[in-house]
Amino acid sequence: MAPVIVVYDLSSVRTLWEGRIKKYKERQRKEKERQEKSALVKINEEWTQRLERRRRAIKNYIAQNKGVMNGEVHVRMNHVNSTGKDTHLDFLELRKNTITKDKRFIFELQGMDWKELPDSLKEKTHLREWHIKKTSIEIIPSFIVMFQDLIVMDLSRNWIKELPVEIGKLTKLKELNVSFNKLTSIPPELGNCESLENLNLSNNLELAELPFELRDLQKLSHLDLSSNRFPSMPICVLRMSNLKSLDLSGNNLKELPQDLDRLSELQSLFLQKNKMTYLSKVLCRMTNLKMLVVSGDDINNLPTSLLTDPNLKYIDLRENPLDNIKDMADSEIFADVAEHIEFEKDMMHMYFQDLKERETTPSYTTRVSLSLQL
Repeated sequence: MAPVIVVYDLSSVRTLWEGRIKKYKERQRKEKERQEKSALVKINEEWTQRLERRRRAIKNYIAQNKGVMNGEVHVRMNHVNSTGKDTHLDFLELRKNTITKDKRFIFELQGMDWKELPDSLKEKTHLREWHIKKTSIEIIPSFIVMFQDLIVMDLSRNWIKELPVEIGKLTKLKELNVSFNKLTSIPPELGNCESLENLNLSNNLELAELPFELRDLQKLSHLDLSSNRFPSMPICVLRMSNLKSLDLSGNNLKELPQDLDRLSELQSLFLQKNKMTYLSKVLCRMTNLKMLVVSGDDINNLPTSLLTDPNLKYIDLRENPLDNIKDMADSEIFADVAEHIEFEKDMMHMYFQDLKERETTPSYTTRVSLSLQL
C-alpha cells in the first residue's frame, strides 16, 4: 500500500496567526493610549503641584509672621464706614467659592479662640456672604434673621450642634455648607429656604435623618449627605425634583429605594462606602444618570445594563492609588484630619468631573476601576 502524504496549506495558518498578532498589538496600542490619556496621571501631577505651592505658601506665611502665630485669630469684617476706609481687622484670602464680587458684603471669621459671633456683626445686616470656619462656635444665634440678603453661608468645620429655626427666614440663601460640625438634626424650617441650590451636610457623623419639610427645596441641585449615619435614603430627598448631584457615600445604606427614578434630573450619584450588596434595577430607568460611584468590594449583584450603557460611567472604587499623595500629607500641609478628608474628596471630584466631560471616551474606559478613600 502506497504511503499517504498529507499536505497542509501553511499560508492559511500563517494568515490566522498574523491576524491574532495584529489584534494583540492593536489592543496593546489602545491600552497605551488609554494610560497616556488617563485623568489620574494628569490630576496626580496637578495636585502634586498644588501641594508644593501650598507648602511654600505656608512656609512664607510662617516666616513673615513669627512671634504672632500663637493663639492667632483671623477675622475679616468687610465693610466701608462713613469715611470710606476699610475697617477689616485682619487679612484673610477670600474663598474661591464666593459669589459676591464686592468684598464689602463678605464676612469671614476664623480661629479656634472664637466661641461665639462678635456683637459688632449685628450692625452689618447688609452682608451677603458668611464664611465662618475652624472656630469653637457651637450655636448660631437667632439674630441671623436680620441678614435677609444672605446668599452664601459657609459654616463648615466648627462645633455647631444645632441650626436656629430662624434660618428658614433667609429666603435668598443659595448655598449652605455646615459640613464637619456636630449636628444631630436639621430644623424643618430649612425647607422654607426656597432659593437654596447647594446644601452640604456632610461629615456630621451623627446625622441620621432629615425632616420631610425639606422636600420643598425644589431648586436644590447639589446635595451632599456623605459621612453621616443615614440607614436609608431620606424620603424628602426623593421629592427634590431638580436634584442633579447626590452624595450619600459613607453612610449605612443597605439598599436603594425602588422609586429612586423620581429623581429624573439626577446626573451624578455617589454611593461608595455603604453596606449595599446589590444595586437595584431602578438605576437602569434613570436616563439622565451619567455617573454612578460605588464600592464594588461587597456588591455581588449588579444589573449588566449598568456596564453596557454607553451614556453611564460606572466607577468601582476598590484599591487606593493615593499612597504617593498621602506621603505628602504631613502636618505641614494638612492642619487636621478634616482638611485631609476635604483634600482627598476634592481630588476625587476633580477626577470624576474630568471623566464626565470626556463625552467621546472610548467604550473600554466606560467602566473605570480605581480606588480612592473618602
